[in-house]
Amino acid sequence: MERITMHVDGASHQLAQGQDPDTIKEAVVQAARSGADMVKVTVVGNRELDVLVTPGIPITFESESVSDDARDDGDLASPFDIRGFDEYA
Repeated sequence: MERITMHVDGASHQLAQGQDPDTIKEAVVQAARSGADMVKVTVVGNRELDVLVTPGIPITFESESVSDDARDDGDLASPFDIRGFDEYA
């Protein structure tokens, strides 16, 4: 599957599976054109993120191929935590 990472002013946010990057990109462009607006996305962990988009905030999108994760279904009613590498030791 493709994992889309949205970089907002230097902070990285991995989008949950099922998020349509084209729809999000269009919402970001529209928000920037209107001067400012909030764009809502669902990120890995099934958590909702509101991003304040203004013309002066750099936002980029990155795509990479990753293994499918059945937990990452975008269901906000079933959030989960992703443990860091050091927590497995």
